[in-house]
Amino acid sequence: MNPAPLSRKKKLNSKRCGVKTCAIIPAYNIEKTLPKVIEGVQKYVGKVIVVDDGSTDATFAKAKEAEVTVLKHEKNEGKGKALRTGLEYALKKGFEQIILMDGDGQHDPNEIPRFLKAAQYPQVDIVVGSRMENVKDMPRERLVVNRIGSFLTSLLARQRIPDSQSGYRLVKSRVLKKITLTSQRYDVESEMLIKAGKRGFGIKSIPIKTIYRQEISHFRKFWDTLRFIKLILKGVWW
Repeated sequence: MNPAPLSRKKKLNSKRCGVKTCAIIPAYNIEKTLPKVIEGVQKYVGKVIVVDDGSTDATFAKAKEAEVTVLKHEKNEGKGKALRTGLEYALKKGFEQIILMDGDGQHDPNEIPRFLKAAQYPQVDIVVGSRMENVKDMPRERLVVNRIGSFLTSLLARQRIPDSQSGYRLVKSRVLKKITLTSQRYDVESEMLIKAGKRGFGIKSIPIKTIYRQEISHFRKFWDTLRFIKLILKGVWW
């Protein structure tokens, strides 16, 4: 992992949250959508961290051009590892809360203020964006898997989480200092909620919209489902 922060800093005219906040975007072969996502995020968050997870296209170059901090994996290691790399960096830099979101255009940056507002309450430690209030555009297979996964995750986290697999969320640093994430891929999102919930941290869900696109999904049905089942079994003992 080689950090490559740029020397020039872009002036942002937007209003900032008083809490030291950054955004982490794990990125894998999203050269087409990443620049627009970064531009949207920069309106609301002073620091953007892109973790290029071994992309083979121009993702790394596009992130550097956008004048953000870029961390790079030399080979593809999975979304979980990319998030862990970004979170480790953010904690070292002293950020108090962190926005996590995808860079493929499925998460609308203009919803960031709603996450920041929800996180103002002291009893809220994680804010999860839920897509479950409007599922008409969600593929049926994904909806079924999500509902089952969210039910099991909610049981283990000891609080209701309608959309446990949502990658759009805000997490406070005090949570990350008390839990250790080990997942390499998409199961990291559920692992975070289960471990945080068992530690007594408050998890709040807010409705978000999700823009479904035609890009190839990096979710591998069989292996990622098997990985999630193993996570749930381990979660019983955490």
